[in-house]
Amino acid sequence: MIQHIQFDGAEAIQASNGALVMTIIPSFGSNVISLVDVKTGQELLVKPESFSALQESPILHGIPVLFPPNRIEGGTFSFEGETHEFPINEIGKHHIHGFVYDKPWRVVTEKEESGIITIETAIQLEEPAIYQHAVIHLTYELEGQVLRQKAVVKNEGSKPFPWGIGYHTALLFDERNAAFSLTKTNQWTLTDEAIPTGKLEETDPFEQVNLQNVPLDDAFAAAASENKAVVEGEDIRLVYRTDSAFKHWVVYNGNGREGFLCPEPYTCITNAFNLDLPADVTGLRVLQPGEEDSVTAQLEISYPQ
Repeated sequence: MIQHIQFDGAEAIQASNGALVMTIIPSFGSNVISLVDVKTGQELLVKPESFSALQESPILHGIPVLFPPNRIEGGTFSFEGETHEFPINEIGKHHIHGFVYDKPWRVVTEKEESGIITIETAIQLEEPAIYQHAVIHLTYELEGQVLRQKAVVKNEGSKPFPWGIGYHTALLFDERNAAFSLTKTNQWTLTDEAIPTGKLEETDPFEQVNLQNVPLDDAFAAAASENKAVVEGEDIRLVYRTDSAFKHWVVYNGNGREGFLCPEPYTCITNAFNLDLPADVTGLRVLQPGEEDSVTAQLEISYPQ
């Protein structure tokens, strides 16, 4: 079932398939602000208390779309001999999280067929100049106990552009009782301002780790296959699975006792635009004129025996 509802005065779409109830606000980042598991009645995401709360803190609610993800050091980079500048919006030094998470998206498709609910939205970027001909289509599908996210990025211009996409997925997380696992290979060494130095180090695996009082704002290289983050609670298990295009994870949980966890899948690492490393390491992609590319992630809900 698909309904058009009001969320604190904002137009929203609510979709329910009997297993999950999803709420999207297309006009503000096409953000999935709520995902409820029907069997347990649990809200799975950090849902904003109001639309103004979402506007004030757009990155820590729901599933914000980051294009490109995380920081661009100094808000500047060079591509094919030309210097590009992004607006400085973090600690007066860097650009962070891109250009679509708080912008209006248009609704392209709403349908329910063969047991799958599909909501597709799209955005034509207007700024910065390098992305003036970038178009992103974002398709959410509800199928059983799975929320699938497919992003298609298109270059409708006459010049190539570098790109990356990520999701700042904010999950409710009970640090006292929940465990966290993550498929990863190495950890990126970061500066005090969370910019990768270009070095990767081996780290211990995350296997059913208790994160109570363990603050994280760390970046990891993802596993080449079976890439996933897993949250296991007392009566529910959530698996966040991605395709191989997502080469990195950033994991953020504030001070480790705030009741949330953000396992953030990225196709390219923070500041990939400026790192002097191969694209197969950073994940940075380039779209030529007329080309498009797609990436997929999904949240899967199950119940421990």
